[in-house]
Amino acid sequence: MCGILFQLSQPGNDSNHSTSSPISDGLINDVARRGPDSLSTVEIVAGSFRLTFCASVLSLRGTAVVPQPLFSHSGQSSEAGDYVLCWNGEAWRVGGEEFGPDENDTRLIFDKLSSCEGRVHDVLQQIEGPFAFVFYDGPRRKLWFGRDWLGRRSLLLRKAAPGTSDITICSIADSQNTCQWDEVEADGFYFIDLSAPHQPGNNVQHQLIQRISFISQTDHTEQEHSTCMRLPIPQLCKTIPPPNTPSLTPNSPAVARLYDLLYDSLRLRVQHIPLHSVPLVPGHDGSLRPSKVGILFSGGLDCTMLARIAHDILPTNEPIELLNVAFENRRVLDAAVAETKKSAKANNNKTLRTTLHGPAFENHATSATLPAEDNIYSICPDRQTGRKSWKELQTVCPNRDWRFKEINVPYDEVIAHKHKVIGLLHPHDTEMDLSIGLAFYFASRPLETDSPKILLSGLGADELFGGYARHGTAFNRTGYPGLIDELELDLTRLGKRNLGRDDRIIANWGREARFPFLDERLLREVIAWPVTDKCGFGAIPAGDDWDVLDSEKKVLRLLAWKLGMRNVAGEKKRAIQFGARTAKMEPKGGKVKGTHKISVKAE
Repeated sequence: MCGILFQLSQPGNDSNHSTSSPISDGLINDVARRGPDSLSTVEIVAGSFRLTFCASVLSLRGTAVVPQPLFSHSGQSSEAGDYVLCWNGEAWRVGGEEFGPDENDTRLIFDKLSSCEGRVHDVLQQIEGPFAFVFYDGPRRKLWFGRDWLGRRSLLLRKAAPGTSDITICSIADSQNTCQWDEVEADGFYFIDLSAPHQPGNNVQHQLIQRISFISQTDHTEQEHSTCMRLPIPQLCKTIPPPNTPSLTPNSPAVARLYDLLYDSLRLRVQHIPLHSVPLVPGHDGSLRPSKVGILFSGGLDCTMLARIAHDILPTNEPIELLNVAFENRRVLDAAVAETKKSAKANNNKTLRTTLHGPAFENHATSATLPAEDNIYSICPDRQTGRKSWKELQTVCPNRDWRFKEINVPYDEVIAHKHKVIGLLHPHDTEMDLSIGLAFYFASRPLETDSPKILLSGLGADELFGGYARHGTAFNRTGYPGLIDELELDLTRLGKRNLGRDDRIIANWGREARFPFLDERLLREVIAWPVTDKCGFGAIPAGDDWDVLDSEKKVLRLLAWKLGMRNVAGEKKRAIQFGARTAKMEPKGGKVKGTHKISVKAE
């Protein structure tokens, strides 16, 4: 994990003058927050260009911290012979081979890039895992940058300011000038040929940035001599199931295969976490032993299945943290108070005992309230679901220390952090982005000094297995063709809508999100399955007990059923912004839709 900050500039004729835009201290500090283990800078000169590389490191691989940027000299006499790498990623495999538990992936990737004779894209195409990078190939005077094919790590590009010719690339935007930053598209790898002719003082971005594109495995429109890269996954299976297709069962081959794929994906992501990345582990055991792994835990199907299968992988003496966030939503609470007032009035104005606690309710001078067993956080749907699923994990896997962490967020604290979250979201800027961003921001904020640095997320399950309500709507309207089209749309826009945004939010706390459902090998297989191996729409039930399960994500529900998680198997899909209650938080916010631009009015 890394925070990347790079600037390409052209100094003016006066050695004390540069046409580059300044890098703010705030941006450097934000980059440092992403990687609290190391922060270093390397600067080199290549012809008329000055290249400044800055990187922070969150060390989660190998036996020791490997500071970045990585730097070596090609042996040539020219300064342009340098190799420099800023790497923000996790290379689980390269060319099909896994790295050893004591190996550092950044160092190995750097060695491969430095010895590939300029075929940088060939090395990058062999990597399985999420990444964003900036790499300078000095002997060929080329600066490479980009994100993996799915866009699982953030990388932004700052537009050149008027009168400048600089390029700035960073994991996050400068909060003082967010409008200048755009997300680097996950549509290929980009490079700048610094040896190509250019006019000093003009926009280098328009003159020099080139791209080697990703194309689908079945795309034959490109010329054979064109340089491009095939995507590592096939196109979505569009075979229309025959009439009267039998329903999936817990013994269906797809259910067993999904377990194997998730097990292998989780194994890479939860095993061999180095001790130097886990504070206080030496000498601590039992109830004091810190967790190496946390799960962003709503209690829903996706995250609970990650917890259940992680249990099969990790030693039973390792605790697993379940991070469950709940918010004080003034709009919901005001509505609840109004409803109980109305009920009290309808019942001859009988006084109801006040049970809402805390400073948030000091301004509610009313005796009407919610039922006695509830309070401002326990009424959040995700808190209720989280507790139920936690108890089921304890029942099914009783020899594991499941640490259910209740993260309660007062409304005033949301307001205090709102502008920070908006800055991290950029260039995403809708009310839905803010609602989701707030949930991840506070859920990933460390509660203690020994909080786990690795957080698992169930992102991708809905897109793969048809978990959204609109998937059922599409099937009801136009049958399997409409359902398949909707699944394809979700998969193609997953990186652009979610992944860069979530990386910027969670990494702000020096923690790394890992997405087991987005493993290349899992995706490669599941995408090729017929739709009836993923969800249950239109299938003919056989009258078994599990036929009561919803059609959405049927294969995953049946896997939960098979592994003993019967209650979890029946959980309904609930978006995080509604489960944690970060949507429409203002008491008098009006009719705000998720697609509306974020309101930045004073609170």
